[in-house]
Amino acid sequence: MRFCFVLKKFNLLVFIFFTIGLCLQGAIASDLSKIRNQIQEQEQKIAEQKRQQDQLQSTLKTQEIQIKNVINQLSATESDLKETRRIISETEKQIKALEKREKQQKAKLSKQLDMMYRSGLNPSVLERLFSEDAQKAERMKAYYNHLNLVRLDLIKDIEKTQVQLLENKKEILQQQQQQKAQLDEQKKQQQDLQKIKTEHQITLKKLNRTLARDENKLESLKANENALLKKIQQAEQLAKDQEKREREAYTKKKQEEEKKNRQPYKPTAQEKQLMASTKGLGKPKRQYQYPVSGKILNSFGSTQMGELKWKGIFIKANAGSTVKAIADGRVILANFLQGYGLMVIIKHGDNDLSLYGFNQEISVKEGQYVHAGEKIAEVGSSGSQSSSGLYFEIRRKGMPMNPVSWIR
Repeated sequence: MRFCFVLKKFNLLVFIFFTIGLCLQGAIASDLSKIRNQIQEQEQKIAEQKRQQDQLQSTLKTQEIQIKNVINQLSATESDLKETRRIISETEKQIKALEKREKQQKAKLSKQLDMMYRSGLNPSVLERLFSEDAQKAERMKAYYNHLNLVRLDLIKDIEKTQVQLLENKKEILQQQQQQKAQLDEQKKQQQDLQKIKTEHQITLKKLNRTLARDENKLESLKANENALLKKIQQAEQLAKDQEKREREAYTKKKQEEEKKNRQPYKPTAQEKQLMASTKGLGKPKRQYQYPVSGKILNSFGSTQMGELKWKGIFIKANAGSTVKAIADGRVILANFLQGYGLMVIIKHGDNDLSLYGFNQEISVKEGQYVHAGEKIAEVGSSGSQSSSGLYFEIRRKGMPMNPVSWIR
């Protein structure tokens, strides 16, 4: 009897613990489900934020290319305007000279007519002299009789001068109309540029808001740096392959020309550059000029964000300032790169590179040889920069080096 009571009590305890276990299991499962949902929501939020960032980056790239194109159009329009102003100035000088000449011719004719009158020439004779219906004989007779008083050539000169004056005044009117059209176009281009710049600033602010967290910024900078490294490797390989083909073609051409002409082959200027292109920047002795004048705001090796360091230097400069190549070399990249804006990369020899970023305009093309001091770009703020300046970097065998060791 007592045993049965104990057994019932034991069964009751087992039931209670089992029930509690089921409840705890249900609660844990519920919490896990909530956590999974939160993780999924967070992942979706991050994915949406990434999508917005990519979209804004794409918009930013388009706007910066538009700004570059409008600046080029403005530059071309300004050149056209200068030429039109020059032509108008020359035409005005011609008109003044013709008016002076006409005045002198009329004064001379007036003096001759006065002399004719004073010498007693009958006005009817003068009418006959200029009459279109006069007979040739009488005209010649009047001409010979009054040779020293009237010069028909002078009258013809006046008529010719007046025709030329009329043509020049018509021409200057057309030039002034053309100038007005060019000024209107320039005004429109300036308005378009301001509109795009405003949109660019709005996009930049939106992008900065989406990259508000340091973690996102750091990841974005790392992604940009990795993309740059990959692009450099691709550009270097393409340049090496191209130079190899060009050297093989040069060797073949040289052999054929020397065999044909039986004298040493004289290479072209570009062929000389090709054969001398293995020369790099040399030892760092501060032997090269700065690519642009300005103050260094970010130095090599300083903290950019978190553990990320600056691989080059940032030189503060006014937008539109000329960016120059520091040394002879070959352009292996001239394009837009995310995070670096409009970028120019020059290959110096087999191992050295110089990089020029954040530009608003590029003046060179890929594959082009450039000389030290030659203009390659214009300073800007492309690549999501808040202020204008030049990002400058030197790499040797793929490794970033301190640029100030080479420049002065």
